[in-house]
Amino acid sequence: MSLTVTKIRVYVSGGKVYRCDGNYTKKATDVRYVVITAAEYDIKAVARTGAKPTVLARENNAELAINFPYYNDADRALLGTAIVNWTKGATPLAYETSKTRGRAELYREPSGKYGIATSPPAIVDFAVQGSPELLRAGAVVVAESHKRDQLSISLTDRSQRTAVGIRANGDVVFVVSDGRTSYDIGLTFEELALVFRDQLGCINAINGDGGGSSILYVKSAGGAVNQASNRNAERGTGCALVVTKKAVVVPPKPDAGLNVDIDAGHGPNTAGKRCPDDSMREFAFNSVVARYVADELAGYTTDTGKPVSTRFVHAADGSRDVPLSERVAFANGKPADTYVSIHANAFGSGWNDANGIETYAATVASATSVKLAQAVQKALISATGRRNRGMKRADFTVISKTTMPAILVEAGFMSNREEATLLKSDSYRRKVAAAIVAGLVDVYGLRQKIVAEPEKPTKTTKDVTITSVNVEVNGTRVLDGHIIEGTSYVPARAVAESLGGAVTWDEVAWTVKVTR
Repeated sequence: MSLTVTKIRVYVSGGKVYRCDGNYTKKATDVRYVVITAAEYDIKAVARTGAKPTVLARENNAELAINFPYYNDADRALLGTAIVNWTKGATPLAYETSKTRGRAELYREPSGKYGIATSPPAIVDFAVQGSPELLRAGAVVVAESHKRDQLSISLTDRSQRTAVGIRANGDVVFVVSDGRTSYDIGLTFEELALVFRDQLGCINAINGDGGGSSILYVKSAGGAVNQASNRNAERGTGCALVVTKKAVVVPPKPDAGLNVDIDAGHGPNTAGKRCPDDSMREFAFNSVVARYVADELAGYTTDTGKPVSTRFVHAADGSRDVPLSERVAFANGKPADTYVSIHANAFGSGWNDANGIETYAATVASATSVKLAQAVQKALISATGRRNRGMKRADFTVISKTTMPAILVEAGFMSNREEATLLKSDSYRRKVAAAIVAGLVDVYGLRQKIVAEPEKPTKTTKDVTITSVNVEVNGTRVLDGHIIEGTSYVPARAVAESLGGAVTWDEVAWTVKVTR
């Protein structure tokens, strides 16, 4: 997926955000944003005193970049904590001051997960302070953080803004809003928070250095794309957040074979995991599909001819509910090459219209996990024709705590009468299993085993004396027969057909069959 800059025009009235795209007679503000998919792109902070963000972007061959932390225009020093390319014992480029102490920081953990907090983890890839914090778990916290941060900018001030938000699925959203033009009125901090929450789907967000420092660089456009007031005299803010595409990772094709852990979600007695009328428990579906997946995979090898092996992380005999922690510990104890968790979905406690299929990878997932989830989701929709709810990301225990590539399939809703009927049917269960296998085949390059043809009887020849004889049926001569070493051989087809019968050849059984 390529990075796309989207422009919307907004205004806020009565605590609600309204769109008026393209209407420049309306007092409103242009907002440009880019969604950075955490599974496909890396974000890092880079810095050099006095360097312009566009220069830092080009030096790092970035697809995209924005300015972020505040800086002092007089001495070009960064204000507040700024840690880039962290290594143990590294010295931050800038420290908290008495004024910035306690402000929230945008950071990335070594796992690749992004966050915003006043107390980030001890070890991070980068951390940069901003202010004010705009959203926290979906709540607007502008007034609270503005007071805490001792920010001199008024809450009612309208201006250009640079800010970053994070969605629940881990994606990061870069935003620059225009201002200080004849047709852009700018945004207050609270209005910016509402745009992040109500228009861009973020749950956490933080403001960076806006005004004349606000810059959004896009490589494909050759420079800055926002209407900053200092666009023609870009400030050397000394630090930027740059975005680069992750290297494409080709899933390994193990020479020792492929080992697959199969997880039938939940258990026979898990509370609530059943149809509203208790006509089917989820484990009944999950466990059967798991067995079908294992059975089908037994017919495959890797592209080098090595076996595909499977093991269940649930109790295959349905004797007990295996806790999630036990499943994860078992899987990680002797890691397989991939992990597939099979589920049926549900919404609410009664029958409803929720429907469709979705496949999950973890919020911060490996490239192989994402590729496998996409392949399985595509195969499931093709095989079943059900509604495509998409490939999604969430931190379910069995896919976020396991150490190998892992996915979780939700194959339909038990709370939907139509889909519940399908989930109970053997044909649908086999379709789901076949689709999961198809995804594994696609990603890991598996091949079906070659079934050897049965050996045909060996025929030997030697010097013999052959004598021709006449063959008659009911007084009528048919084709000649032969006597070979005292045994008579007659033309079976001619004899059978003259008697109203038929002769067929069974290639598999290597047999002549005469019927009447």
